[in-house]
Amino acid sequence: MKNAVIICEFNPLHNGHKRLLDKARESGAENVFCIMSGNAVQRGQLACLNKYVRARHAVLAGADVVLELPAEYTISAAKQFALGGVKIANLIEDATLFFGSECGDAPLLEKVALAFSDESVNEKIKASLKEGTGYPKALADAIGEDLVDDCPNNVLGIEYIRAIIDTGRKISYATTMRDSSPSDNAPKGCVSSAVIRGTLSSDSGDCSEYVPSFVARDLKDANFDLNRLYDALRYIIISNKETGFYDDGEGLSRRLSRCALQAKYYEEFCSLACSRRYTRARVKRLMLNIAIKNTFTHKDLTEKPVNFVNLLAADKNKKHLLSQIGAPVAASGRQRERFADEYALTEATDTLYRSVFGFYKDENPFIDKA
Repeated sequence: MKNAVIICEFNPLHNGHKRLLDKARESGAENVFCIMSGNAVQRGQLACLNKYVRARHAVLAGADVVLELPAEYTISAAKQFALGGVKIANLIEDATLFFGSECGDAPLLEKVALAFSDESVNEKIKASLKEGTGYPKALADAIGEDLVDDCPNNVLGIEYIRAIIDTGRKISYATTMRDSSPSDNAPKGCVSSAVIRGTLSSDSGDCSEYVPSFVARDLKDANFDLNRLYDALRYIIISNKETGFYDDGEGLSRRLSRCALQAKYYEEFCSLACSRRYTRARVKRLMLNIAIKNTFTHKDLTEKPVNFVNLLAADKNKKHLLSQIGAPVAASGRQRERFADEYALTEATDTLYRSVFGFYKDENPFIDKA
């Protein structure tokens, strides 16, 4: 394995993520590329630390290059999130997608991924979703494999493999068994990012046991208050008269507007807006997609080419690895100007992030690890 590629969010980077980076090296990778969500993450929230800080953490934890997954893929369902990451991974020479999964069984995950070629499987999933069943349960019922219930990394792994197959198998893939994510069962010093974010919102705010020291230092200054995000989004949601945003269907955007009129706080809003049909993740993603005016459809994202990649961070001694990427690499604002249209939604997300959590400057992407 020459170049291991890890699609990630690192929100924040914790000890389990560090173990995954280490395992990629132990599996024979000469270099590790990360394709990381920017300032918005797939669960439909803004990240607890800005993208340049999180990318620097990735390099300090062992990555060589960190590229940005554009916002239109980040704030999307698992299938499009995986597809966006795989499209960028396809541009990297001699790449192997390396990911953690609860089962650690690549052939089994591929078996499930291939089941999607059976139209009856897709029809069963659609029928279950219309009845309000969550996607993992709908998928498990359709394929007859209890592989995805409460196993989010298996779900993503299946979507990664589907994307690799659908894009012509340009890269290989490998999986490693992920440490148990429930905190009670995880190895000592390992808990999920969700638990750490919850710690940041509590009075104690000390998560130094669960993250590398350089992450812990930056988390001390994190201002992770979701009500600040809701304050910024509430007016946008209430005043919005448009439709056609990503994953807006069945009057969901109008439902969000009604709920925003009633709810004063973020969790109250989510409780009002969510239902068996409208999952919490979908509601939160739609809020952000309305804010950045993302009108891409699932079909658009499937067909959309990758015309450039944005560099978030790299080991300064590994700059030569950028030449192994088969697309222009932007490492500064001036370079990104050439791709303004392509970068527009990501830039809108960055503007929202700065308005909620405070201004930050783009960091020098080349990190001195010494």
